[in-house]
Amino acid sequence: MGIMEDEIKSRTKKKKEAEELQRLGLELNKLSVPQLERIEIPEDLRAALIEGKSITANNASRRYRQFIGALMRDVNIESIRLALLQSKNEISVKFDPVKEARMWIERLLTGDLVEMETLLCEFPGIERQMLNQLVRNIKKEKPGTKTSKSRRALEQLILTQMSPK
Repeated sequence: MGIMEDEIKSRTKKKKEAEELQRLGLELNKLSVPQLERIEIPEDLRAALIEGKSITANNASRRYRQFIGALMRDVNIESIRLALLQSKNEISVKFDPVKEARMWIERLLTGDLVEMETLLCEFPGIERQMLNQLVRNIKKEKPGTKTSKSRRALEQLILTQMSPK
């Protein structure tokens, strides 16, 4: 793309291209942290995508989308589309949400605060206080009893956050 070609582009075309980059960035943002780490993207874009998982405010998310769109200008778009396609195929083959939720519960029951922080970053819609209470209730139960209300509630909470919005 030469200087002449940039000058010929209309403002509308430039705006549509920027919006397309933002949409592609949002697709990347839907991937989990391990999936993002497997994709070949620049480190600053990967860090911004991981950090952006905790943004929930409307204005902040709009600015964040614009920021991701700006970072995406320097990236080979076709390689990202290919990586997204591969990760979607991988998800459809390997992803079992119930199994994933149960793995998260077992990781939380180890008592490691890093696991809880990781879960909260991965799923920012989960309330910390509710998560702490459910984990505490599960730990108080006697081992060997059948599945408790707290365990089922925690599993359901994680499953609802996993489902695409």
